Amino acid sequence: MIVDLIPDEDQSAIEDTIVSFLSDVLPVERLRDAANHGGAAETAVWSQLCELGLFGLGLPEEQGGLGLGLPEEALVARALGRKLVSPGVLSQLCAPHLAADEATRDTLISGEARAAFAIADGYVLDGAGTDWVVVFGPGGASLRARGELTLAMTEGGLDHTMTFERIEGGAGTGQPALRIEVLIAAYLVGIAQATTDMAVDYAKTREQFGQPIGAFQAIKHSCADMATRASAADTQTLYAATVFGAGGDDAVEAAAARVLAKRAALDNAKANIQTHGGMGFTAECDAHLFLKRAMVMDMLGSDARARRAALTA
Repeated sequence: MIVDLIPDEDQSAIEDTIVSFLSDVLPVERLRDAANHGGAAETAVWSQLCELGLFGLGLPEEQGGLGLGLPEEALVARALGRKLVSPGVLSQLCAPHLAADEATRDTLISGEARAAFAIADGYVLDGAGTDWVVVFGPGGASLRARGELTLAMTEGGLDHTMTFERIEGGAGTGQPALRIEVLIAAYLVGIAQATTDMAVDYAKTREQFGQPIGAFQAIKHSCADMATRASAADTQTLYAATVFGAGGDDAVEAAAARVLAKRAALDNAKANIQTHGGMGFTAECDAHLFLKRAMVMDMLGSDARARRAALTA
């Protein structure tokens, strides 16, 4: 089967709109200010996010959505990853697909009700002010009312720009959520692409021994590897999104997307830090933010053993 992975005119317009918006109101630099942590910056522009119509993008028109599909949602998720937007925005994109009734779905699409993600072992991410939680457990994901969960705030976390609340009593079970797996992969691809661009830009301007460090073979090879990993993950993720529901094995395609996206996001984030040298390890450089976020996002959804099982079954 021949699949065209190049976004068409309408898809490009959607991506350009969200990229421009995020660049203006949610640049990565915002995370240097603690006042913007925990999804606070996203909350401040929530009404604008709702006006973009993102949260009903992939739902049929008869369900109150825009009648598009997973490829369009994946383009949005990729853009969110590039700017390290709070996982709460991605969960809002996913939650309407899990809604058990029309009323809940409508409030999620409009943004009147808000959702957050919970990682597999039971921590809610950036959950302040949310009404619903997309909880992952054995078998997939479920949408649970926040008020029905017993939560305990934790001190600190792997990503200091986020808040973590422990779900007391475990995460529970869920239904298969391959669409969400693909969207998480797309977010990770955004991280892989952003760190590639960041490393390349730095290699062009940072000079050593009278020339840009990008002129040195070791840096060239590292940046080339980053671009290759990001491209491979992006291609597989867009393929999984494009053929989703077309009669193929969606579980295999989603698992492949997650595996490649994880590798690209984590390896590229590490390589980006190394490219920046000593400065890459400091708080003054944003490189560390991408690595921390990639590690947290990879905890969402299925675990590595489930993905390997899907690929080797």
